[in-house]
Amino acid sequence: MDKIKDIRDKAFSLTSKIIKKTGPRLAGTDASIEAAHLLEDSLNGFADKVELEEFVVHKGAFLDWIRILVICYCLGIVFLWLQLPIVSALLTIISILILVFQFIFYKHMLDPLYPKRKGLNVVGYLEPVKEAKKQIILSGHHDSARIFNFFIHQPKLYNLRVTGGISFIVALLLISIVLIFIPAGIIATVLKAIASAGFLITGQLWFFASKKGTPGAGDNLISSAMALEIGRYFSENKLEHTRIIVASFDAEEEGLRGASAYAKKHADDFKKIPTYLLNADCLYFLKDLFFLTSDINCSVALSTELAEDLVAIAKKKNYPATHKPIAFLTGGTDAGELAKKGVKATTMLAMPWSNLERANVYHTPNDTIDNIEKAVIDASIDIFITYIEEKDNEIQ
Repeated sequence: MDKIKDIRDKAFSLTSKIIKKTGPRLAGTDASIEAAHLLEDSLNGFADKVELEEFVVHKGAFLDWIRILVICYCLGIVFLWLQLPIVSALLTIISILILVFQFIFYKHMLDPLYPKRKGLNVVGYLEPVKEAKKQIILSGHHDSARIFNFFIHQPKLYNLRVTGGISFIVALLLISIVLIFIPAGIIATVLKAIASAGFLITGQLWFFASKKGTPGAGDNLISSAMALEIGRYFSENKLEHTRIIVASFDAEEEGLRGASAYAKKHADDFKKIPTYLLNADCLYFLKDLFFLTSDINCSVALSTELAEDLVAIAKKKNYPATHKPIAFLTGGTDAGELAKKGVKATTMLAMPWSNLERANVYHTPNDTIDNIEKAVIDASIDIFITYIEEKDNEIQ
């Protein structure tokens, strides 16, 4: 366990160092770029090759779909009272399409409408002693999240506010359709009143996210630092036939844009030899450790086999672990983008993961280094190193 603790201490130290120098690291800002360069500096100390991969991120595009929905809902109500329900229906359909494509499927639907900023992925390569017959990517992301106001103010009402707000948008569409055929009378008046009252829920979504960023220790700088330090370990304990790729993605909190750019650029590389992704995100509490079998609001399948292998290793070492699909409407992780390109991928998480329950560190100013359990980082390092070594020892 001494080697595990040494790797963990180095990961904590690097995380603290970067946060102290950069503070919050919203994608598309100088702080996130500086964090990428600091990670690059650390990788240069041991990796065989280090690359900075620049891409374009449209700052603000990913979460601003929420405010577009609020605007469309407000206008929809106005047009209901102006006896133009067909306009309300069209506005609501636009809202739902934006919700589906921009958030549920993480498409880049609104990106061209927002300013271009530089994103920077950091990638380090460690070659095996002999010919590389497989490659394993260890990844995290170094950008930090915008503070979610709903997790600070009355967090127990989070699900009601988010799911309730979206539900009223769907309800507005149904009401608009009914009013096209029943434009007047008591029923029409009641339906308009219900839609108007719904703005009390939907309107709150305008204040969903702050413009300020979190410290981003557990979400997700510690994972990037952990991946880097595991890479350092394998630079000193060379593998036979397995290439290790250490990747820290930018703009995960902007809809996985960094991982998307990386996956597109390296799609052909993934086809040359078997490629596996061990992604980590939100590592806070050992008791909540689990591996994803699906991603991006259940729209992308991850590798159940890989998740099962990692759970088996965890159980052999007496770590609590399970695997499960991502909960619908809870977002996605970088693993989803690489899985789209054929990589056998999973994400390790370690916190409650549903809209009914999230840790009080998630997307809040409490996301500091002291709120990460050392035990969960120890377990993560142990599981990943064991998997990598077992994979390298397989019959070639």
